[in-house]
Amino acid sequence: MLSRLLPILLLLAAGAHAETPAAPRLATVDLTAVFEAHPRTATETATLTAARNAAREDFRAKSKALKDTLQRHQELLRAGDKSEAAASLEKANEIERSIAELGTTNQKNLEERFRQAKEGIMDDIARVIREFNAEKGYALVLDKSAASANGLPQVIDAPGADDITAGIIARVKQ
Repeated sequence: MLSRLLPILLLLAAGAHAETPAAPRLATVDLTAVFEAHPRTATETATLTAARNAAREDFRAKSKALKDTLQRHQELLRAGDKSEAAASLEKANEIERSIAELGTTNQKNLEERFRQAKEGIMDDIARVIREFNAEKGYALVLDKSAASANGLPQVIDAPGADDITAGIIARVKQ
């Protein structure tokens, strides 16, 4: 009987002296700060700002052309030149359609370009975080800048969690 209990007692004794497993390590990162520090963010922002400004200038130019064409239309009507007035009105209608198309198309294009640029930058940041985590071995990496549906921060308090924001920003800038 003792010979059967001896292996069990030895296992229990060995287990009592074994190290307890380390608690899982947690990390937080401020993704908003990392996004703002990413080198492509400034470049993409400048490109999109330039495109937005060009669209505004195009809109202003077409709006001025529409205004001038409508004034010309009124002048022609007052002068009694109905055929020229009709041609002027047709031109005004074309400009107006162009302005409407410009507004919707440019806005959609700009929004899509912004979405694609942001997605590309965020993919790069996620890759860097995964590589960083592969080296450091965190059980969980949380975005401390994220807000919940009711506007509160997702991470309110994370005692013992390492803030890896500076390390991620340094790698993103490489």
